[in-house]
Amino acid sequence: MLNLADRDGVTLRAALTGFGCDPQEIAALARDPARTLGYLEMHIEQGPVLEAEGHALGIVTAICGIERHTVTFTGRTGHAGTLPMQGRQDALVGAADLISSAHDLGLQDTDLRITVGQIDVAPNVVNAVPREARLTLEIRAPEDRLRETIGAQLAARAGEIAAARGLMLDMRRTYAQPAQPCAPAFRRALLAADVTHGGAGRELASGATHDASAMADLCPIAMLFVRCRNGVSHVPEEYAAPDDMGRAISVAADFIAGLSLS
Repeated sequence: MLNLADRDGVTLRAALTGFGCDPQEIAALARDPARTLGYLEMHIEQGPVLEAEGHALGIVTAICGIERHTVTFTGRTGHAGTLPMQGRQDALVGAADLISSAHDLGLQDTDLRITVGQIDVAPNVVNAVPREARLTLEIRAPEDRLRETIGAQLAARAGEIAAARGLMLDMRRTYAQPAQPCAPAFRRALLAADVTHGGAGRELASGATHDASAMADLCPIAMLFVRCRNGVSHVPEEYAAPDDMGRAISVAADFIAGLSLS
């Protein structure tokens, strides 16, 4: 990973060295799993669920797995005024069909998140039928089997669309990150502590990736969500109420006090 480079050609190794770090010492930071009981992370929800339901805290069940695909539909371009509608091989229409299918499929399961976040069209001019449409397709789910099933369904749907529209299709999975379930015993302990402090023991999956996802390679993990105003994060408007944060600390303290060291 130290050899990964950004678009300017700067490697991670060079960037770390530039900040005064010594990449060769990274291995010395390794922790011993046998001496690590677990990992607890507290984080704002980054979503609207807790606020909408009136809960200060939520116990995370799992961190969603993620997979990403690049999809390219290729057809034929032509003059927008002279090419009849009948028989067009419009790549953007194929992309639109897939985007709608992905959105509708995502609505069938409350744990699913399906997003087309980027699309590029060629020749991308006002008076030409699009010859090519390239898009990204991202699927998130707390269970890998569900995520992979949906990925296969959307790949099949893309093939059907291409055949029906007279288009060529190139669809490739470019990224896959497995889901990370939170330790059941930790979940139960957090739930009990939340109820003790007046909470409802609301459980929910995390659609965003967090540090806990990486820490799961070392030890069992747990996460506690704190509601945030309007579900926004990573912007100046990000806000969590002091009372909610105070309750999170109380719940975490009870959780830690109750851990068994045997």
